[in-house]
Amino acid sequence: MIFSCEKQILAEAVSTVMKAAVNKSTLPVLEGLLIRSDEDTIIITANNLELGIECRIPAHIREDGVFVTGDAKVFFEIIRKLPSGMIDITVQENFSVTIQNGKSIYSILGVAPEEFPELPRVLENVVLTIDAITLKKMIQQTVYAAAQKNEKPILTGVLFEIEDEYLYMVALDGFRMSIRKEAIPGQDEDFIFIVPAKTLSELSRILPDEEEQITVRLTDKHVFFEFGSIKVVSRLISGEYFQYKQIIPKDFRIKLQLPVADILSCVERADPIVALDVYKNPVIMTIQNDTLAIDCVTAVGKAHDVIEIPNCNSEIRIGFNQRYLHDALSACEGEEIIMEFNGNKNPCIIRPAAGDAYLFMVLPVRISEE
Repeated sequence: MIFSCEKQILAEAVSTVMKAAVNKSTLPVLEGLLIRSDEDTIIITANNLELGIECRIPAHIREDGVFVTGDAKVFFEIIRKLPSGMIDITVQENFSVTIQNGKSIYSILGVAPEEFPELPRVLENVVLTIDAITLKKMIQQTVYAAAQKNEKPILTGVLFEIEDEYLYMVALDGFRMSIRKEAIPGQDEDFIFIVPAKTLSELSRILPDEEEQITVRLTDKHVFFEFGSIKVVSRLISGEYFQYKQIIPKDFRIKLQLPVADILSCVERADPIVALDVYKNPVIMTIQNDTLAIDCVTAVGKAHDVIEIPNCNSEIRIGFNQRYLHDALSACEGEEIIMEFNGNKNPCIIRPAAGDAYLFMVLPVRISEE
């Protein structure tokens, strides 16, 4: 195989695709990138068996072929550090690879492509079309609340529920929940599927920050996100998701409306104090006398902050995991939010003061009654 490609185009494509390569694997071929020719393009693919990414870029093909790069990171670093201009890549029959740009020449060992697993192919109809900016924002406002451990695999994913011309994305880990919804006018079919949170985190990093349509396709076991020259394929998580709507409280004893920047700043200023062990050092929120106070006491020291809340006649003292509260507030849009409480043992609901695009729920932690 012999081809030439513009350095910047190749580097960007490899940077995108290598997010699906495996760092260390019992199947070494998964640590590399599959590169194959197709008329006047090359197709670069990485596949870790849970997530696959494919990218097509223009190239001058002088001899058709296919090979695997070996270690994807090594290949990327070589391409990245070469000077600008055309890069010539030659692959011998024994899969030794020569990479040349002007007087700069690298030789690396490639891998035979036969054992590289192909990405699943899909012929099913499109189930959803959504703008890239919107999808990225929806991912960022939900994915943080998915579980990190595999004790309940279903919770390590994000629920996609398409219902009545709305897309709902839901994530929860047993201590917090995030829900984001977006109108999908003209969507005449309902679907429900669960995508691994890790897949969505990687997808959000490569989605364009511009108005480009993302096409979503679905099979029984995989979901496909396609945009421009890029295709992202992920396995789905099987199983029945929790009835999330049933765990949202309907009525509240205390309702506050306040600027999100004010409460977020208070919570952020507790970062240095709780940094050593955020799970053992809750922040305590006290509402009384038209003020909201944030306090934290750890082995490092103390933090105390106060926000004025005019005409607030409610009182409550409640503790939260600082990171959970911080994540929820950071994901808020708009200038003002509503915070709702029923007691210091009941969840707090955070939602926008205007509209209903998102809802965050955070469970409190037990604190002393002093």
